[in-house]
Amino acid sequence: MYLRLSVDKEDGKAQSIEAQRTAIHDYARRNSIEIVEEFADTGLSGQSANRPAFNRMIEQATDTPSPVDIVLIYRIARLARNMRLFFNSLDGLADAGVEVISITENFGEGRRTKRLGQTISAMVAEQQAIDASIYTSKSRRENARQGFYNGGPVPFGYETYVARKDGDKERMKLRVVPSEASVLREIFDWADMGRGGRWIVQTLNARGTTLRGAKFSNGNLAGILGRITYTGVYYDKTVDDDGNVPDPEDWIAVSCPVIIEQAQFDRVNALRASRNPRRTAPHIAAGTTMLTGIAKCGMPGCACAMTIRSGKAGQYHYYVCANRVNKGQACAGPSMRREVLDGLVLDAVEKQLLAPERLETLLSDVLNLSDQKRIQREEELLHARAEQTRLRTAIERLLILVETGQMGPRDPIFAKRMDENRSALATATSRIDTLETQLTKGSRKITPTSIKRFGELLSARLRDDDSTLRKAYLRMLVSNVTVSKEQIVISGPKAVLENGVCNGAPRLEGMVPIFDREWCRLQDSNL
Repeated sequence: MYLRLSVDKEDGKAQSIEAQRTAIHDYARRNSIEIVEEFADTGLSGQSANRPAFNRMIEQATDTPSPVDIVLIYRIARLARNMRLFFNSLDGLADAGVEVISITENFGEGRRTKRLGQTISAMVAEQQAIDASIYTSKSRRENARQGFYNGGPVPFGYETYVARKDGDKERMKLRVVPSEASVLREIFDWADMGRGGRWIVQTLNARGTTLRGAKFSNGNLAGILGRITYTGVYYDKTVDDDGNVPDPEDWIAVSCPVIIEQAQFDRVNALRASRNPRRTAPHIAAGTTMLTGIAKCGMPGCACAMTIRSGKAGQYHYYVCANRVNKGQACAGPSMRREVLDGLVLDAVEKQLLAPERLETLLSDVLNLSDQKRIQREEELLHARAEQTRLRTAIERLLILVETGQMGPRDPIFAKRMDENRSALATATSRIDTLETQLTKGSRKITPTSIKRFGELLSARLRDDDSTLRKAYLRMLVSNVTVSKEQIVISGPKAVLENGVCNGAPRLEGMVPIFDREWCRLQDSNL
């Protein structure tokens, strides 16, 4: 006998597995039928061919020689609610000499006579399933529009609760689990300051923090860092009446409590994109050597990266042109002890870039609050917001391609476009933050004094004892260090300074408080 149930009630009638089993046993006893094996699928639709027990039943019943004479079912709808599946199953069983008997439906005697009634019943069952699916989809979309949760795996950091009851229907919403949310904020703060995924996973597992009982891994950590739900919105993608997944613009945005601010989420994902192994070698992204990846040879005709070599059995390390080391090519570029070049770069950044007079010159545009500049910034803000919307839509479209199987997450084109869009989104978001701060008519203003404090704060952070943090801060300010015999040229994006002085810190918000010292205005441990 074969039993199946997808929900507690179907067609308005209770048809539990136990009720089906009892009825079939009663029928078998009355008709002197010996039941040799039972197959049952629970929680699976009759429209699906992916039913383990059903497939085992068909395979065993059609084996050669046929081991059984009859398959007993409660009704035809239990066998299949899909006409193609119905015909394939019925024909396969018939060819093996196996009769299908519905104990609650009388289709007459004889295979040919019964076929018409069985087909009509199967057609009705399929249409009922289609109608129910359409109704369910409409109900789920309306439920999402009203701000309720439609079910599925609950993201780490949240739990569901009954927000409203409509008769027997319980409408759910998400709320924050404080203990899990604190772990999430810690994870995003670490990622924001440049900590790598392996370091985060190792730290969490070493102290016994679990993901609802499971250990953290690179895979589930990546899922957490990329889950937009934490910014206060998730998208319901319930299929339309034709069973098609809607386009991103037709997804239903459902609000939920914010755990991670959008700006930090965008920064973290842009940083992850920039450190993708397809763009940046893992030893560069995760290493602690300060200038690996940004130090370049500046000799004429050579623009190769500089690599680290060791001498005297590892007693000292030095930077040298990679062409000379890896390809044996002659290059007159200098070899420099690591601590010497690192110190020169840090000193130059601290004394020449972060000096108050130099910062004021670089940030003169930020200090300029003239009417003409205000109009220009308002126009730029409109363009930046439009670009931000475009990039978020582009990212959502890429994700739907993966979700629908049209593209794989390891596809080089997908990875390249996702990295580019995430980096551009972080840049646009950062620019929006800067412009909004500049245009705000509040009590907090950018002045030469506040710029000086900003430079002092960054100088202190560049001398931090933690080499990973020193490297992360330096790389926010410096993108290239070109070394030749005559000079060392250091360059980087001015936008980082503008954003930092307007919004409190460059981008290591997880560790660096805003430079305006109102952040610790009360007497606490930070005094």
